[in-house]
Amino acid sequence: MVTVQSISGYAQPSFVFQPSKGTVDLKPHFKILEDTINQFTDIEFLQKADRFELIKDFKPKGSTSVFWLITRFSSAEKAEASIHFKHLSYADLYFMADTPGAKPIHRQAGAFRPIENITDGDSRFDFSIKIDQNVPYIILIKSHHTKKYLPVFDFYLSERFTFLETKYKSELNDLWPQGASALLFLYIFLRWITTRHRPFIWLMLFVASFNLYGIALNRYLIDWFFPSMPHIGWLLPQHFLHFGLLGLYLLLLDSWDVKHKNIKLYQWGKALVCGLMLLTITVFISNYCFSNFELAGKITISFLLFLLVYSIVMLFKVWNKLSKQELYLAYGLILFFGVIIIGSLSVLIFQEMSYNIIPNLAKGISICIAFLFLMGLNGRLRQNELDNTNYLKELNTLQQHQNEILEESVKERTNELSQRNAHIETLMNEVNHRVKNNLQMLYSLNSLRLGGKEESEAGNILRDNISRIKAMMLVNENLQLSEDDQQLILKPFVNSIIDHSKRIFEAEKPVDIKVDIPEELTLDSKLALPLGLIVSELLVNSYKHAFRNVNAPKISIALNRSANSWKIVYSDNGNGLPKNVVPSFGTSLIQDLSRQINGKMQVLSDEGLTYIFTITSK
Repeated sequence: MVTVQSISGYAQPSFVFQPSKGTVDLKPHFKILEDTINQFTDIEFLQKADRFELIKDFKPKGSTSVFWLITRFSSAEKAEASIHFKHLSYADLYFMADTPGAKPIHRQAGAFRPIENITDGDSRFDFSIKIDQNVPYIILIKSHHTKKYLPVFDFYLSERFTFLETKYKSELNDLWPQGASALLFLYIFLRWITTRHRPFIWLMLFVASFNLYGIALNRYLIDWFFPSMPHIGWLLPQHFLHFGLLGLYLLLLDSWDVKHKNIKLYQWGKALVCGLMLLTITVFISNYCFSNFELAGKITISFLLFLLVYSIVMLFKVWNKLSKQELYLAYGLILFFGVIIIGSLSVLIFQEMSYNIIPNLAKGISICIAFLFLMGLNGRLRQNELDNTNYLKELNTLQQHQNEILEESVKERTNELSQRNAHIETLMNEVNHRVKNNLQMLYSLNSLRLGGKEESEAGNILRDNISRIKAMMLVNENLQLSEDDQQLILKPFVNSIIDHSKRIFEAEKPVDIKVDIPEELTLDSKLALPLGLIVSELLVNSYKHAFRNVNAPKISIALNRSANSWKIVYSDNGNGLPKNVVPSFGTSLIQDLSRQINGKMQVLSDEGLTYIFTITSK
């Protein structure tokens, strides 16, 4: 540290600081020295006052030179004060009393200065100092700006409390749009969760990116996440801007369905989205490798001109195809590019000074634009819901009409079927009646022919035929009685056949016939006729051949049903089956009928004749 004597040429203070009367702009009071090669490392050169010149006449030779600023002041009051600024990459303060033997205080600050190099009580953009009343002081500032912007020497001297109060109010004002943006982002996120509508994703990207853009420009992001590497944090603001633009254009392309409204416009939109990716890579290289933030800003503004032209063409092409709700997005786009034009012009004219207002402007306007976009998206969703409701109503009306037509058609068809069924039933009754009459006629004719031929072969044939016809008649009669379910009650049916056989064949010896059939047992109509004929044939055979020389003839008929089969056992105590007997017509008929009903027949000739039929249910 160097002891500085009174500096020649600075015998009188440049100004008198009065803390109670507000902030002093130091720029008009500065003299300046440009150090193009950063050759001064000490303050001994201050002894040569002729090196400095008035700042109002100064024209810098380079934007990245080191600039030394000096002024002298005294204070009307004893106070704690702050020397603050806004944009410089690096600032070194040498503050000292302009008295013999005074020692300078050296402090460091700046946008790119690591937090470890900043004295407690100072911040990245202000120094705190203590001043006594009526003591002359020297302020010497080493200013080095590395962003390639022309340096802005916007240093101010304020009473410490006043400065902190103003700073806190400014930070509080910054929090309002940040909080509003955060709540807006949360609302959009919840809307996306509940609707899964993809444009909400792009709107979230737009809101989040522009909020982060404002936070980064206000150096909060650097202080929160990159205090030791601020140069990394300062790379991010322009990338947040690029991602916000990306979200905006993806939102428009998606929500306006540009792909189907104008395919060429959609293809150009995809090309611009790819261009945004290339832009952010180019800007990163410019900032990180060359620290040329000015060039990166100009590149971004140039690309914004392409986006502006594309947006104007897109609005012109699709305006008449947009719905009322989609027009809100168009209004938001117009507002956005109005802000972009104003911001770009301010950057070109005022350069880095414009970043004093751009952060809050970006956050505030982005909220307004996002609200317009939300109105459009929500309105579109509501319209879709209304359309869907109307479609459902129309569909229900159409369905109801179709149901009425169908019911009417069913009624007409039912009436037709009822009439047809009635006609068919009439025909069936007529057919049954005629069958019954024909069977009765055959029965009567055969009975008449039987008279006088009881012992002849012709008489036997007539009796057989009469029995068969009677079995058919009984089946027909019983089915007519149970036509609803087409099930025949088995025991009365078999008893009817037995009674008829007794009347025809019994003469001198009565035959004892026992029937073992459950009362509730029924038989499907398809099995009734074959089973009736089988029982009739068995009875005929027993009466004709079984009981010669048998004093007490007996016949047993048993029918039982298991889960999957029928079992019929017919037996008599007659003479049995003679050896070498030739099968008669009746026997052949029984075998054929058994096969028809999927049955197996077993014949036993032991103390009479026994037939066992096993019929498998299908």
